[in-house]
Amino acid sequence: MTSLILLIVIVIVASAFFAGIEAALFSIPKSKVHLLLEQKKKGAEALMKIKENLQRAIMIIVVGNNAVNIVGSMFVGVVATKIFGDKMIGIISAIVTILIIIFGEILPKTIGENNAEYISLRAAKFILFFQKMFFPFIWLLEKLTAPFIKESHLVSEEEIHMLSELGHKEGSIEKDERDLIQKVFTLNDITAKDIMTPRIVISAFQKDSSLKEIKEEIFNLNNSRIPVYEESIDDVIGVCYRKQLLIALAKDEEERTVEEFVQEVLYVNEDMRVDDLLQLFLTRREQIAIVKDQFNGTSGLVTLEDVLEQLVGEIVDEDDEVVDTRAFAENEGEKCNIVSEA
Repeated sequence: MTSLILLIVIVIVASAFFAGIEAALFSIPKSKVHLLLEQKKKGAEALMKIKENLQRAIMIIVVGNNAVNIVGSMFVGVVATKIFGDKMIGIISAIVTILIIIFGEILPKTIGENNAEYISLRAAKFILFFQKMFFPFIWLLEKLTAPFIKESHLVSEEEIHMLSELGHKEGSIEKDERDLIQKVFTLNDITAKDIMTPRIVISAFQKDSSLKEIKEEIFNLNNSRIPVYEESIDDVIGVCYRKQLLIALAKDEEERTVEEFVQEVLYVNEDMRVDDLLQLFLTRREQIAIVKDQFNGTSGLVTLEDVLEQLVGEIVDEDDEVVDTRAFAENEGEKCNIVSEA
């Protein structure tokens, strides 16, 4: 009787061992393993190797778990038959099955999930050892299962969106952090045309204008960079810096023309995605670009600030008279239509 009880306990413990490790390895995310590796936690290097090819570890665990359950149950049956005879074998098998389900599967998997980091770090080297020992067997299984395995992405935009939402609800992520994470994924859904300052409200200088002619405009403008055009706003040739114009006026160089202060400017298409636009601004170290329409005319003007506002919200300077230039341009357009109809 003692031998039977001991054998049942061994089977349940062995089954629980494999089930707990399996749950722990599935529960701990790869990002967490990277963090543990940076913290130089013991076992993190082995755990990273497992997470990079989790399929091999699962093969070892599944085979080991099933071997324990099947072979162990057979031995339990043999010992039980010797002690109680054939009449009790059905009852004993049912009892053992229930015990394995509860104490060999459900309970250890719950413990493994709740203590994923602790268990994974300590089991990693053990799993790697058996992977090397049974490598030929694992290699054969990989070849047999390869046609049924599809490549999958580690994580999708939708999953990150949902994780940030769950993190906020659980209190691990602040509301502003959640909003910023979610807004990042909208950058490739909007274009330069969606965020630009329309041409109707662009302040610009004609290149042949002298500083004396536009002195009042220079003083009144708040923009640090001002587009410069040839004959019309559709022919923007660059930008000038208001600071340089003010310095020239302070030196009584009023006869100089705007063309003398022109700097190069970026040109982008209306349909350029904002994430690409941000990367262009960063690589070119520019803060302003002229948006061109399909006919190569000037559609509007877009700045690095316009892009950043898509992430952090409206950025308003103390000198800004118009907060939303796009809304202002639409209102001005409606007024023009009303006047023309009248």
